[in-house]
Amino acid sequence: MSPASSDATPAPTHRLVVVDAANCLYRAFFAIPPLRTADGVPTNAALGFVNMLNKALREEDADHVVVVFDPPDGKSFRTEIDPRYKAQRDAQPEDLSSQFPLVRELIEAYRIPALEIEGFEADDVIATLVERVPDTYAVSIVSTDKDLMQLVGPRVSLVDTMKERRYGPEEVEARFGVAPENLLDVRALAGDPSDNIPGVRGIGEKGAAKLIRQWGTLENLIEHRDEISPTRTRNALDQQVEEARLSKRLAALRRDVPLPVGWDDLARREPDTERLRALLRRLEFTRLLRDLEGDEGAADGAEARSLPVETDVVRDDAGLRRLVEALEAAERPVVVPVGSADNALRDPPVGLAFALGEARATYLPLGHRRLEDAGGVAPAAALETIAPFFRDAGWAGRSTKVLQGFLGEALSAAVSEDEPRWPVGIPGFDVELAAFLLDPAGARTTTALASQHLGCDVPSWESLAGRGARATAPADLTVEETARWAGVEVAAVADLIPLLGGRLSDEGLEPLFRDVELPLTAVLARMECAGVRIDEDALRALSREYERNLVSLEQEIHRLAGEPFQVNSPKQLQHILFEKLKLPVVRKTKTGYSTDEGVLEQLSSQHPLPAQVLAYRRLAKLKSTYVDALPPLVDARTGRIHPTFHQTGAATGRLSSSQPNVQNIPIRSAEGIRIREAFVPAEGMHLLSADYSQVELRILAHFSGDESLLEAFRAGDDIHRRTAAGVLGIEPADVTPDQRARAKAINFGIIYGSTAFGIANQLGIASAEAQETIDAYFARYAGVRRFLDEVVAQAKDQGFVRTLLGRRRYLPDLSSRNRVLRNAAERMAVNTVIQGTAADLMKRAMVDVDRALQDARLGARMILQVHDELVFEAPEASLEALGALARQGMEGAGKLRVPLRVELGTGRNWREAH
Repeated sequence: MSPASSDATPAPTHRLVVVDAANCLYRAFFAIPPLRTADGVPTNAALGFVNMLNKALREEDADHVVVVFDPPDGKSFRTEIDPRYKAQRDAQPEDLSSQFPLVRELIEAYRIPALEIEGFEADDVIATLVERVPDTYAVSIVSTDKDLMQLVGPRVSLVDTMKERRYGPEEVEARFGVAPENLLDVRALAGDPSDNIPGVRGIGEKGAAKLIRQWGTLENLIEHRDEISPTRTRNALDQQVEEARLSKRLAALRRDVPLPVGWDDLARREPDTERLRALLRRLEFTRLLRDLEGDEGAADGAEARSLPVETDVVRDDAGLRRLVEALEAAERPVVVPVGSADNALRDPPVGLAFALGEARATYLPLGHRRLEDAGGVAPAAALETIAPFFRDAGWAGRSTKVLQGFLGEALSAAVSEDEPRWPVGIPGFDVELAAFLLDPAGARTTTALASQHLGCDVPSWESLAGRGARATAPADLTVEETARWAGVEVAAVADLIPLLGGRLSDEGLEPLFRDVELPLTAVLARMECAGVRIDEDALRALSREYERNLVSLEQEIHRLAGEPFQVNSPKQLQHILFEKLKLPVVRKTKTGYSTDEGVLEQLSSQHPLPAQVLAYRRLAKLKSTYVDALPPLVDARTGRIHPTFHQTGAATGRLSSSQPNVQNIPIRSAEGIRIREAFVPAEGMHLLSADYSQVELRILAHFSGDESLLEAFRAGDDIHRRTAAGVLGIEPADVTPDQRARAKAINFGIIYGSTAFGIANQLGIASAEAQETIDAYFARYAGVRRFLDEVVAQAKDQGFVRTLLGRRRYLPDLSSRNRVLRNAAERMAVNTVIQGTAADLMKRAMVDVDRALQDARLGARMILQVHDELVFEAPEASLEALGALARQGMEGAGKLRVPLRVELGTGRNWREAH
């Protein structure tokens, strides 16, 4: 390109769009939730970039367009001026770096030229383009980089496509206090910590702008620095004149970069449609692909659009009749509970939203408190009217577990003694569960999914109700505003169903979704509604006992320390451990020396005080987290606590729980076990526990095919004793308790990816000794070593691992350059295959056992799921039949090379039963 003529300047009649690639990609990466393709390729930044590009091309009406990149090594002439320039910047996130090549492919498919000049940053290339653009052209720079704002002028503007802002000369001056042509001098004074441009210490951006407004230029300011006030500013500049001049050289944009293209090379061209279509399909940009192929309503494949939904509100019997007629005509009812949390018993929805055809929805208000919304249809009557549409399987939506719990409780009166069936059928689709199966680490909100798959702007719940402590309670929102939000939400859910359903089928996940995850929603809904009884008197007595024990522990800690101090204060504990007792520092933190659990465990071998602090912390946590926290969770209507079970809480597929988290109640300590004594059955009932025996080790034996492990499980041997004997080369009868404990640590360490260091800490032995034991284990069980290596190799090749039932987990860090991240991902790969398979088997068992329970009519119900254990409540007369039913369902949940085994126990509390 050659410089433009400097003759008379006509009004611009054409436009050049310049895209700052790095700026757009960074903004998209951090603004859009993590997205990945089916094979684990990160795509959120690439998707955001294309949306920005398309929007700019359409709205800026570009004749010419170019995308500008920084050089790949990040170096420019500025690092020769000052080696400190940008030296402190953190490494670019790998998930972002991996998307730059994708963007280059997309740009090539769009047939847009890209510029990347060695030795010059993108800003310099952009400045040169602005300098040389013909006078008949205006320039739109798609970026928010404030360095580029010094280029802004009558024909040049910066465009922020995400926030829909345009920066011309007036906007720049309003933001920085000076005109664009003076911005460089302000930067010279204020500096830029993000680029390591020093500026003048003591002069900030506002102060710099004031000085430049007064003195015009940096050099004039320096020349008259003796006249500056206040004194501290004069002194700061006087002492740092060279830093200011250096900063100006670093911040100044070069406008003479040698460009390898001519003006005609930047002319806008039509995309390579076939190449672009293939690329969009590979990246799974569903909406962009649909727009490319001519979907009506698309606007050049540009930014997300709003859904034009007409929402009817049911306010009277006539409105309810219209809803019923629409549901009768619907092929599959799609419904979303509005304003509810994860547990319908604790937070029932304030309304239900129904998708009823193209761009139509109905909102049924049920629990609004606003005075103007009083009256209307009675909630109980409305629910009874729509109940028939949910008694059979096939309805769909989002948060279907919540809806089943809500409808199940509301319609429980319809359940008769002769036909004790749950009054809600299993859903035919759940958008949130489908998204979780497709990408366990990805976003699952309708807002994120609609943006990714539909290209639609669906407002979040927080945009309606607010966030955090200032959020408006759902019941206090008006019906009208809630209906507007709910209509768009449910319409988006309906549109997502066929898209996500197709992907589930394509990726082989449909059987797991249909046969396990969907029916499990009903099981969990019933469990949450059933809840579990606790003995509040026993917990209050235990709280008093633990309080006395804490006082005793505190006194002993003070005695060992030789002085009183706040045991819960890390600062005071640091002083006692490392300054007074002179114990060795294990790990430093930003605030001093670490006193976390791992550190205290290491120090316990050198002094008795750390062990006592550990005991104090663990008892205090048990008391606050469970003993004192459980009674307030008792529902006044049922007299029971109702834990919430989460299907999408763990990437391995395991269930998690909250309010309370029953998964975390300790069972290895005497104090933790006693908490289980407070979990009791209803009057006249008993508890039955059905617990898988060493299920993860059996899964390891199945996958590894190691003959020694297979033989041990088939023979019913004590696997830990058998492992110890095999590793040590002795008879099983000669294995000591200590040797068995070591073997057990190794067996489970293999599953959880424990290192020699971790096992050494656990067993209290040297790392070298632990490593020798691990090496001996793999020498004995060569099949296990082979399996572990194959899992990691296959995961690196595919980008994901699969469980026995086909569940996927993507592990992008397997290719990380960071050794710590890469090693962690390798451990996750093995752990996911084993733990994920255990989770799948447990979920399938829950579905099968629940179905058998309903058929058997034993008066029993499933009330808890904790790790590998199911807990039931049943009459004493049904315990034997229930045990047989549970064992059959759990042991038959999957076909392994070794038998699954279940241990049963019964009792008047959970501790007795387990």
